[in-house]
Amino acid sequence: MVAIDAPAAAERPSLNAWLSLGLLIAIGLYMYTDRQVLVLQTEPIRQQLGLSDFQVGLVQGLSVALFAAFVSYPLGWLADRIDRRFVLAGSIILWSVAVAACGLSRNFGELFFASAIVGIGEAGLLPITYAMIPELFRGQARLAANSMLILVGRLTVGFVIALCGVLVQYVGNSRPFLPPFLANVEDWRLALFVVAALGPLLAVLVFTIPASRSAAASGPTAAPRAPVWPFVWPQRITLLTFYAGVGLTVFGFSAVGAFLPVVAMRQMGATPLEVGGALGAATFVATAVGFVVTNLGMRALSKRLGPNLPIRALMLMALFGGLTALMFLAAQTPIQLYIFFAIHLTIIMTGTMVFPAAIQDMSPVPMRARLISIIIMVNIILSAFAPAIVGAVSDQMSHLPNGLMLATVATAGCAFIIASLMLFICARGYGATIEAARRVEAESAQGGAA
Repeated sequence: MVAIDAPAAAERPSLNAWLSLGLLIAIGLYMYTDRQVLVLQTEPIRQQLGLSDFQVGLVQGLSVALFAAFVSYPLGWLADRIDRRFVLAGSIILWSVAVAACGLSRNFGELFFASAIVGIGEAGLLPITYAMIPELFRGQARLAANSMLILVGRLTVGFVIALCGVLVQYVGNSRPFLPPFLANVEDWRLALFVVAALGPLLAVLVFTIPASRSAAASGPTAAPRAPVWPFVWPQRITLLTFYAGVGLTVFGFSAVGAFLPVVAMRQMGATPLEVGGALGAATFVATAVGFVVTNLGMRALSKRLGPNLPIRALMLMALFGGLTALMFLAAQTPIQLYIFFAIHLTIIMTGTMVFPAAIQDMSPVPMRARLISIIIMVNIILSAFAPAIVGAVSDQMSHLPNGLMLATVATAGCAFIIASLMLFICARGYGATIEAARRVEAESAQGGAA
């Protein structure tokens, strides 16, 4: 189905490798909680700080991308040259401090700036994680680890969403046990403080992960590092359309994820606890079904499509993601909205499962973290603009009773359809790019041996 590092295909990963994968998943889930708290507490934050929907969208999206866009590639460059654990631990600490600063914000400007610093912390997570997995796992085990990262992460994120709903609902009950200076702090601020407090512990646990080979290979006998541009330029059409297609898919889903909970609460009268629990359950079910459907489909189609299967799966995901987004317009009750969300997310998950292997196979090992950082940077930027664009369109439709829903569906639907076209173009050169990546690795290995 996808290219496998053949020389190491028989290597069996150690228990420490699987424990390290579990820790990476836990870190990813942890750094997802701040956004859920902000989404579930959108209305109190908006009212207390006097924000418009456009400003809410900026805080949830564009502010995160403001600095992340500039630091993603430098972090990837750094992770290709030093011990990746130091980069990851530093990202976690910075993220925690920024989340606490969000809780201290007194106006839009302060909240926007603190959210931007949160983006710097988030920018290093995925490039380092996707670059670490080939260091911990080889051959078929790498494919299994990639799938587990997506599967366990998405299944557990439903629990995280539900947990955040419980947190924002009941955090105020802790006031009798808090010091006086926190006794009168708003619930959403307390929730952010609780989330931020866990960061230092996870930063310490990062150093239980084995040191990356990139750090071990940085001495004078290391193989020469391949420059990025000579590889990227001949593959520019395939890489650009891949980055655009995946990024627009993330954009579309970010538009849905940022405002669908707000629609349920503002237009349908649901509570944060109900929304958190329902969307968490929908995420759990959709991920499990998507995993089964994806694997059954891969077995059925792998012989016919061969190495092109991942890009075809991503293309169909984007196309049907756009079509299923239209279902939200038919929702009249929160229950219907949750069911439609589960169907939509199932479609998204059927393609998402193959994304890590696709980008890893198109990226030569000597430049893997840098090329992965580019797709993460694109995803961050486009997902950041999604809430802001939906918010701006919603402000123009504020006279309509379902204006927010219309803005969400129109923005997401257009993004998904364009993404499917980009991935269709990418599929034409996808196999050739994988072959070119393997040639770069072979040349790099020969240069190191010489």
